Amino acid sequence: MNVTEVASAHPTKTPRAEALPSIRVLLVLPTYFPESYGGGEQQARRFARALVESGVSATILAPRLSHSTPKRSAIDGVPIHRLRLRAAPYLGGRHMLSFLSWCVQVLIWMLRRRDEFDVVHIIHARLHAVPAALAGALLRKPVLAKLARGGRCFDLDVVREKKIIGRWASALIKRHVTAFIANSRQIAGDLKRHGIDADRIHMIPNGIDLPRMPHREPSADGSRRFICLGRLDPEKCLGHMIDAFAALPADAKVQLTILGDGQCRATLEEQAARLGLSSRVTFAGAVEDVFPFLWEADFYLSTSASEGMSNALLEAMSCGVVPIITDVSGASDIVEHERSGFLARSHAEYYGLLRRALGLSEAERDEMARRAVQTIAVRFSMGSVVLQQMELYAALLKEKTSSLRVPGMNLT
Repeated sequence: MNVTEVASAHPTKTPRAEALPSIRVLLVLPTYFPESYGGGEQQARRFARALVESGVSATILAPRLSHSTPKRSAIDGVPIHRLRLRAAPYLGGRHMLSFLSWCVQVLIWMLRRRDEFDVVHIIHARLHAVPAALAGALLRKPVLAKLARGGRCFDLDVVREKKIIGRWASALIKRHVTAFIANSRQIAGDLKRHGIDADRIHMIPNGIDLPRMPHREPSADGSRRFICLGRLDPEKCLGHMIDAFAALPADAKVQLTILGDGQCRATLEEQAARLGLSSRVTFAGAVEDVFPFLWEADFYLSTSASEGMSNALLEAMSCGVVPIITDVSGASDIVEHERSGFLARSHAEYYGLLRRALGLSEAERDEMARRAVQTIAVRFSMGSVVLQQMELYAALLKEKTSSLRVPGMNLT
């Protein structure tokens, strides 16, 4: 079975869980389209759409930072309610007034609309989670929080480090969130380090809609095509990637395409030009659809210092693009080193893995690509992820109903 057949053998349609009860979910996000296009927003959009396709009633609550952004709209059939702020609600510090405004508005919104949702699902357990967790607890509704990152940028560590309110906010989130969703073993370990009991931690990965891929053709001149996609921010450490790429032999037939934008783009472009990589490295900017680029790539590169579970990695592997990535949170949960990709334990080790990738025959690369596609199809399809999440919603609702039941009364 070739790479295309592996992907096509697994349908992308989300299964409808007929046996599960009708559930109304409120998704609370710190940023959302059209004001932010990051991996978290992409994952939330796909997840919300898949919930609706599975029969769940989903509503999104998010900030509105621009006057031009509508207060109410819908994307993919999912209604969005936005609350006006001057800055993102998870920043704190000099933006503390925005956080306080968010708290008041979220509390009022949720209390007024208490009969319109059954479950509160917070995307990322940063500062913005505080009012949603508190309101959910006051309303005695299950509250879930999906963690964003593990390791040095772990959500609850970031919250606790906020001046003045950090320890209080972290304690409130830990106390009032019913269930924490970890998409990597490192995140699960970080939660345990914070004293979260194992029965409140649920391992559910990110999901992806499996692509229908065209037949992949090797490059006409035999060159190896590398790709990187994501925000061009400091934590992605793309400077190390460019340095490693520059150290490859001068006669190596290689091309690197970098998709995305961010605060480091100008610096990275200057670095590439200074190292004489203008003919080898292309900065393509942000694109709406990454898949046409992935279908033409051989290897996916990431030198990130912090992740949760990388959506870009899932997308690349689903297209049969072999990953060469740093071993951060979530990486080893997805990639089997030297079988479906390569994991670098340090930036110093990264260059050696690039050289190893160049030494692979076309057949060896294709076999790694086949394993990568199979991994995503079997373990990370959005249909499977949504079904796991729906089962968790149903279980938490059942537990909550049981705890509220009074002898002699039937609340159902």
